[in-house]
Amino acid sequence: MNPLPTLTVITPAYNAERYLAETIESVLNQDVPGLEFIIVDGGSTDGTVDIIRKYEKHLAWWVSEKDRGQANAFNKGLARATGDFVAEVDADDVYLPGALHTALETIADTPGARWVAGGVLGFGTAVEPYHDWHMPNVPTSLLDCITFNFQAATPGHIWSREMMQSLGAYDESLHFLFDFEFFAKLLANGEKCIPVNRPLAAYRFHPTSKTVAEIDKFEPEWDIIRARYLPRLSLQERVIARHRIAMLKSGSQYSRAARDLAEGRGADARARFARAAASYPPSLLSRSGLGCLRRLIIGGG
Repeated sequence: MNPLPTLTVITPAYNAERYLAETIESVLNQDVPGLEFIIVDGGSTDGTVDIIRKYEKHLAWWVSEKDRGQANAFNKGLARATGDFVAEVDADDVYLPGALHTALETIADTPGARWVAGGVLGFGTAVEPYHDWHMPNVPTSLLDCITFNFQAATPGHIWSREMMQSLGAYDESLHFLFDFEFFAKLLANGEKCIPVNRPLAAYRFHPTSKTVAEIDKFEPEWDIIRARYLPRLSLQERVIARHRIAMLKSGSQYSRAARDLAEGRGADARARFARAAASYPPSLLSRSGLGCLRRLIIGGG
């Protein structure tokens, strides 16, 4: 067996007292030799710092100070990292037992590996129930990345530190999709993501998580990322990308129309459905388009 590379795990945190101890324990229980663990807190006003201090002896470095968001927090941790590879687990997510050892073995046994990703479990709470899991369907091209034709959530990724630092890491002007923008940057620069064929982490859905509470704010950042990277595609790829993006945007509107209908806002649902169909008529024949139409008809529209 080849020797394992060293690893730094970075956890950005802010007002994370409810879940942070569970996240920390999941990292410490990995039993990875020489693991370096960094926590970057954005100046929490709850009990987050008390929890960090409880585990201080296990940390290579930590700080609690006002920052410019999650991307900035991660980048501060990256500047302090010394591991050959770097991973991010947020303060409400956890690693599965043996995950990091398995990922590092994949890196050690794959010549030239600089970026790997495993599957992720999704779980919720009693208030916001959610149950899902996926094996990694990693982004294999810039086209697939900017059209969201992949499934590999960030807690399952590990990157070469040298690679991250050379490319500038996370774009701090983005607040929601800085990780996906980084994936696009890697692919645009010829990097390859290698799948680790097992779930590595668990991603928590809860009422205050960005994915639940602020999902409607993601689309403007997708627009920024796509405007940045579409010109780097071939002409044929750009045609495919524009079709996929139009289908995604319409599909999102059909889903929101169905939600409007379920919540008793029939007029809003009809108007949103009409706008989605008009914006890209081929989307009407998609599963989401036909499904929304069926709900409108059956539900009295």
